[in-house]
Amino acid sequence: MNLHRHPDLIDRLASQYALGVLRGGARRRLERIAQTDSAVRAAIDTWQQRLAALPELAPPVIPPATTWHAIEHRLGLTERHAPAQATAPRERAPSRERVRWFDNLAFWRNWSIGATGAALAAAVALAVTLGPWSGQTLAPLPPTGEQTAAQQPPSGTTSVERVAYVAALADRQTDKTMVFVMWDDKNAMLSVHRMMGGDAAPAGKSEQLWGIPEHGNPVSLGMLPPGKVVSMKVHGMAAFVKLAVSVEPEGGSTSATGPSGPVVCSGRLMATA
Repeated sequence: MNLHRHPDLIDRLASQYALGVLRGGARRRLERIAQTDSAVRAAIDTWQQRLAALPELAPPVIPPATTWHAIEHRLGLTERHAPAQATAPRERAPSRERVRWFDNLAFWRNWSIGATGAALAAAVALAVTLGPWSGQTLAPLPPTGEQTAAQQPPSGTTSVERVAYVAALADRQTDKTMVFVMWDDKNAMLSVHRMMGGDAAPAGKSEQLWGIPEHGNPVSLGMLPPGKVVSMKVHGMAAFVKLAVSVEPEGGSTSATGPSGPVVCSGRLMATA
């Protein structure tokens, strides 16, 4: 298959590669193609850059001591912790000099390729397992058929039960991820995370989140107040293929058909399964 005839497929494969969900033979084939195809390689690089900010979502965790011991054992470093022998050590046969793992170029290459996918996996796992929602209250929207913002999660809901869709919204000029969105389809709750540099709108302006269907006008999902994390009640996310954020006058867009102000970031909405 000539991938260049299917640019959407290249983008989809590159996103799956960066997320870490493209595995096995398909992943290896894409890697081989990327070695000689600059367009495929550029698509992978673009997605890895978009997802580079995702580790901000995860709180720092101190691993137990057993983790480090297991790593040292797998890397062959446990001998340095072995107790000193009472007798003189036996003479060892000459062997090749051991290459330290942190001096191994292949290790760092493989690590850099997989880091962004691991970051997203950690972010989604974090959303599934963390405790109460930490979202902030959203300004109410006029009753015009738009989605309404939720000040609190549904009664009896203390965590995201299932993350069905995610989206990394990238700056349209720098292509850097500014906003990361996760949607829990079981509770119809949308979690919006501003990345570092994804500041809220300037004074006198508002940010508005939009769902973009494959056909038809964008649909307002709600206003985004200042804050790093916002949660809101949203239904029917499967109807959209992309999400976007626009900067609008206070109170929202003045247009009945979509954003009236500039769209500052956007990204493809992707199902997690």
